[in-house]
Amino acid sequence: MKKFIISTLLISSAAASAGPALVVKSAGRAPEAKLKVKSSKVPTYSLVTAKGGKMQQIPKLDIGEEPRVSAAMDISPLRLPAAQDVQLKPVKKNLSPAFVVIPTLKDFKPAAKAKVVTSTQAIDRIPEIKSLTTVVDPKTKDAEPALSPIKEMTANDYKLLQALIFLEVQKNYELAMGLFAELIEDSKYRAEALYQYALTAKGLNLNSEFREYMLKVAKENGNKEWKTRATQQLVENIGILETSDIKFIEPLVQQTDVDTTQNALYQLTKAKYFLNEGQLTQVDDALMLIPEKSEHYNEALLTSGIFNYRRGKLDDSIVDMEKLLKITDKSWTSRSVAAITLARMYFQKSQFKEAFQSYLQVDKSDPLWMQAMVEQAWTQILSEDYEGAAGNMFSLHTDFFKNAFSPESYVVRTVGYLNLCQFGDGNQVLGEMKKKYTPWKTKMETYKKTHTADSAYYDTVKMWLKNSDLKEVDGLPRSFIVELARHPGFTKVQGQINNYEDEIIRFNKITISLIRMSKEISQKQNEVIKTAKTAEERDHLLGPLKIQEYIAKKAVTSIKALRSKGVARIETEKTELRGLASVALQKRFKELHASLGRVLGQNDVLQYELYSGAGEHIRYQMAGGDVNDKKRDELKVQDGKSLHWKTKGEVWEDEVGHYRSSLKNVCPKDAVAGG
Repeated sequence: MKKFIISTLLISSAAASAGPALVVKSAGRAPEAKLKVKSSKVPTYSLVTAKGGKMQQIPKLDIGEEPRVSAAMDISPLRLPAAQDVQLKPVKKNLSPAFVVIPTLKDFKPAAKAKVVTSTQAIDRIPEIKSLTTVVDPKTKDAEPALSPIKEMTANDYKLLQALIFLEVQKNYELAMGLFAELIEDSKYRAEALYQYALTAKGLNLNSEFREYMLKVAKENGNKEWKTRATQQLVENIGILETSDIKFIEPLVQQTDVDTTQNALYQLTKAKYFLNEGQLTQVDDALMLIPEKSEHYNEALLTSGIFNYRRGKLDDSIVDMEKLLKITDKSWTSRSVAAITLARMYFQKSQFKEAFQSYLQVDKSDPLWMQAMVEQAWTQILSEDYEGAAGNMFSLHTDFFKNAFSPESYVVRTVGYLNLCQFGDGNQVLGEMKKKYTPWKTKMETYKKTHTADSAYYDTVKMWLKNSDLKEVDGLPRSFIVELARHPGFTKVQGQINNYEDEIIRFNKITISLIRMSKEISQKQNEVIKTAKTAEERDHLLGPLKIQEYIAKKAVTSIKALRSKGVARIETEKTELRGLASVALQKRFKELHASLGRVLGQNDVLQYELYSGAGEHIRYQMAGGDVNDKKRDELKVQDGKSLHWKTKGEVWEDEVGHYRSSLKNVCPKDAVAGG
């Protein structure tokens, strides 16, 4: 078909160009056209023009009419489903929002006229901004990389690194100390080695060793960084140091500008030191930096009370002590000190009732309790509560306190009887005192003559501490030695000596620990050799163990020199402390000896008063005088606490301080016995 179409187009084009000579008949075939049949069975005809020329012409193809399609049956109308009865729900009312009535503006005032905020003159006064200077493009230079030698770690670098791992990671202080001891000899590493050695000593509870070497770093090192770091360590660890160390640390703090304002414990220690030194301005500055929320506030409040008393502010001191007793309980160790201090201040102000209550707050287990009871009885005497004073002192003279050294209590009890006009009982008490303490005075005088050296007093106390069951040591009674040794002037120094003793023991244990460690590492190596499955596994496990064993064995030698030096230093400091303790004991001995002498010296005076009062009383009674019935109960304790006694019997320890004499006041109505 395509061929026919193409041929027709070609013929039509040729005929159009040749003119009307081409004639094609519309029906039938030209008679001269001859039918030809090709091999494809398609018939062809030879076509000619009107002039008889031959040409190909495609005859019109008769293909007939198109077929028509008709339905075989009639199609009825479409049957749609019946309409459903849909019932619509009523629409709710008020679905639309309510109309909002916009209120009309009332009292509307028009805006004020526009204000002139500027003028042409102001614009003219605007300064001219200078143009920015031209920035020249930077000149770049091509990088010229060059090789530089790598700084390799030396053997001591590795040693320092290993020591820091032992110290900070593994907390193996013994091995760390051995390595730092070796590095101290190298001037390049000396500053850091001394610093880390001090921290290692602190880890081993060698507190004086920590202080010694950290001070050495801070004082001797020219490097400000290490000087500052050492000072910071001393400030942060002031709790394991002594109060007297402030005299070394505070100048370093000033030199290095280390901030101590947030360290409450350092400020408290600083306040205590300067209080002992009498530098009150420094005390005030330090106490101001301790907040109430600090765990050291109680101690700071006690220090503040003593500080205010020292500078003559008695009322401020009382306020501090009262506040302290309110916020603390019996578990606080310094509560008894605060109570007796407050009581003495009330006594000084003649506020005897308040003083009496404060004395009762001194804990019975505190060494100050016996002295507090005697002072409490004097408070009762001055308040004319003679029954209470006599009763409390009687409780101190029972078998429960037979070993206590308290000669003054006999004087108080006698004065109580004297003011009750119970002269016979008073005379009996004087006899007991003279019988008990006159031999003591003789023994004390003998001891004083035969023990002239300061150290003798310390040796006597030390001997008794080792044999506390002895009734006498060097001729002194046991109870007197107890009174001598419980004074804070001695106990504080002795506590420091005891710490040094413990430190020497810990220092000596370091070598033992290293030897034990070396043996344990050796045993682990044997176990590895037995249990390792391959040679590679064995070598992998044995490597670290061999290194540790080598360090442990070498540490025994490297620490030896420092340990010997440290022990020698501690022994020297112990000797100095023993000297201070001996001086404190000798001073206390003199005070007790003088006090006993005064008490016994009053014996004759009191006896004279008793005899004189007894004579006057007898004459008064013979003349028919009446007995004084005046009640003086302002210092009596609450009901249920007060106990009366008539004869010597059992005394309950928890009731001591609350006893009252059942003896009646038989003095004349208008007068009492002098005393």
